[in-house]
Amino acid sequence: MWPLPPQTRDPAPGWLLRLATTLAGGEMNTKGVLEERKFDGSAFDEVRAELAALPKDAPYVEWGRWFLADRATRSIAPGFTITPVEAEKLAKEMAAPASPPAAPATTLQP
Repeated sequence: MWPLPPQTRDPAPGWLLRLATTLAGGEMNTKGVLEERKFDGSAFDEVRAELAALPKDAPYVEWGRWFLADRATRSIAPGFTITPVEAEKLAKEMAAPASPPAAPATTLQP
């Protein structure tokens, strides 16, 4: 599954365009040809810093923060709180056979 940003009519923010350019490894020129660029990992840090300064309801911010978060600890998708490890554990628990019902308690008669 590939996480997609939410649909909006707002123009794409500058940080999103810079992130896309960094991920693509270049930029389209006026002839529609990709002009490759040397990878610059610091671009991710710059976008992360910009996202941290924006309000949480700014367009695409939740998606951008999620996308750039540490994959080992981020949630399964924007808007979720469960991590992949927690989701896998839950899936295993749900797939496990149900425990037999407990025997009814017996009462002692005087």
